[in-house]
Amino acid sequence: MPIQTYHKPLQPRSIVTEQRFLDALHELLKEKSLGQITVDEIADKAQLTRGAFLKRFGSKKQALLVLYERYCDKVLASMAEITFNLPQHTQVADVCYGMSKQAETLQLLDFPANRAMHEIFQEQLTIDPRTKEIFMACVELMRKIQVMFLPQTRTSDVGAFAAAQLLFTLDYNFVLKAMPGFPRDSEVRHRLIGRLVAHTLEI
Repeated sequence: MPIQTYHKPLQPRSIVTEQRFLDALHELLKEKSLGQITVDEIADKAQLTRGAFLKRFGSKKQALLVLYERYCDKVLASMAEITFNLPQHTQVADVCYGMSKQAETLQLLDFPANRAMHEIFQEQLTIDPRTKEIFMACVELMRKIQVMFLPQTRTSDVGAFAAAQLLFTLDYNFVLKAMPGFPRDSEVRHRLIGRLVAHTLEI
C-alpha cells in the first residue's frame, strides 16, 4: 500500500495542519480501530474541517500511512545509532539488550499506528513496504553484530533473520499486552530478550 496521492507539506501552515490531524488520529487510535474511526471524528478532534482532512490525505488509511511512516523513520534512525555505537560494546547480549529496550520504547510511543497497521495486515494479509524495509534493516544490523561479536563459524543468515523476527515479535506482543507471562520488570524482561536474541544469532 504505497503512499500515492500524499504530498509532504512545505508551507508552515500546512505543516501545522497536518500535524494536528495526525495527532488527532494518533489519540483516536488509542481507543478504537481504524475501521471504527470516522473522518468526521478525526476532524473534530483536530478542531479542523472534514474537507481540509480529505484535501490533505484523501482517506483515513492514507493518514495512517503517513503516521506509520514517521514511526519507521524513527526506527531506522535508532538502528543507525545502534550501528554507530557497536564498537563501544564487548558482549553481544548487551547489544541485544539495548536493542530490545529501544524497540519497546519506540513501539510504545507509536503503538496506535503499529496496532492499526497490524489490523490492516490481518485483513489484507499483505505486508506494508515500510514494514519490510525496517525489518530488512534490522536483519542487516543483526549481520553486523554477528560479524563483530561472533566467530565466523557461528554466523548465518538464518540466525540474523530469526533474531530480527524474535526482537520485533517479543517486544511488540508485550506492548500489545499479549504476553502476560513475560516479566513485568523491564530490566529483567529486556535482559531475557537480549539473551534470547543473542543466542538466536548463533543459529
